[in-house]
Amino acid sequence: MSGLSRRSFLASAAVASTAVIGGRTEATTLPLLLHDAQLMAGRRFAARAQSLGGQAVTLDGDRVRQMRALLATSPTAIFAVTRRSDELLVGEIAAEAGYRRVALVRHGHGSTVANCEANGATVAKLAHLSQANWPEAFAELALDKIGQCAVAPAIEMMPAFSWVMVRP
Repeated sequence: MSGLSRRSFLASAAVASTAVIGGRTEATTLPLLLHDAQLMAGRRFAARAQSLGGQAVTLDGDRVRQMRALLATSPTAIFAVTRRSDELLVGEIAAEAGYRRVALVRHGHGSTVANCEANGATVAKLAHLSQANWPEAFAELALDKIGQCAVAPAIEMMPAFSWVMVRP
């Protein structure tokens, strides 16, 4: 790894996080945080979001109806920790509403694979540096609270997909 420490990167990511949501800083519309409560990574993401004063919505029941209702509030971005099937279905619903994917990170068994657009590169770097503490770091990125890093126990990476969509 280069001379960049995790703490230094996280501090710079706080500045760059606005680029992930297209530079929008509207106080009235927050990003939508979604999670799969059956995934440990999803539960950790939701818990960290809650500890930072945010709320992650549990994907449950009819995803189409749920997403249409959630997207009616026009969130600035969508941050999610889900299974691949929900990333595909919910992502398609969001795309129909005008959102586009800027980052998709596949986690599992100690490895991270990222597919990001240029303005989603911060997500990939943060995922790599955070390793098993990714769910908490992703919540901090979603809520623009990068400087408030929590110390999480070092545990093995859990299989999950993290993804971000924004409205152009």
